[in-house]
Amino acid sequence: MNVFTVDHDLCRKDGICALVCPVHIIDAEPGNYPVLDKHKAVYCLGCGQCMAFCPTLACTAPGLEREDCRPLSGQDMPTPRQADELAFSRRSVRNFKDKTIPRQELEDLLAAVRFAPTAKNTQNLRWILLESRERVVQLAELVVAWMRELPRIDPALDEAMHAGGLVRAWDRGVDVITRTAPQLAVVVAPQWRWGQPDAVIAATYLELLAQARGIGCCWGGYLCMAFEHPAAQDVRDFLGLGEGEMAFAAQMMGYPRFKAHARPPRKNAHITWK
Repeated sequence: MNVFTVDHDLCRKDGICALVCPVHIIDAEPGNYPVLDKHKAVYCLGCGQCMAFCPTLACTAPGLEREDCRPLSGQDMPTPRQADELAFSRRSVRNFKDKTIPRQELEDLLAAVRFAPTAKNTQNLRWILLESRERVVQLAELVVAWMRELPRIDPALDEAMHAGGLVRAWDRGVDVITRTAPQLAVVVAPQWRWGQPDAVIAATYLELLAQARGIGCCWGGYLCMAFEHPAAQDVRDFLGLGEGEMAFAAQMMGYPRFKAHARPPRKNAHITWK
């Protein structure tokens, strides 16, 4: 592991790196250069907070390389109004064009999604991308097969999710499972305390960043129910989940067939001020 280094020619001795360190392992007395004891370095999360907030890019965190830390471009930041409009314009897309998203576009999108926060900066999420409608249908068929068994194996869930109606719709040729999406993204995480929250946050980042690129998304709720159900092993096997992994979120993806022109009203924010 690389040690914590400080460029004395750039450092302003302001102590910002110590203040923003989430585990408080950097020592920075006012007027002195910051230091990190080698015995404390084992607690470093590798999050790069010290590097991100240093005004002069003077420090380098253990395990990271200074040349890989890129300056932010303030001129590319959206205004608050633009950011709000992105959120206002997001809609769950359930009607897609018969057109696939190029792999490079998906790679660029997921490269940006990498910056979604993860607990303890583990960055241990994995993505499974179904690149064709054929593969999406294969997954949907396995989910429907699981639903067909629910009256026998889990009647309470069968009734709660109206699985019988979903199966009948599928048999009529109406895809209520994946909404005829041409592609689908699944977020996989280790089965630990923060796996599911990390995956859901990443899927949310994906949806908003996709919206900015003209790509529509819709949460795959029925898919997620199958991912976690004990009797849906065929679904997990299809995804190729490893031991200790779980698929926690899914986004149907594609180019929207229709464009939203307005934002319907929402309930007022429920706020409790303390």
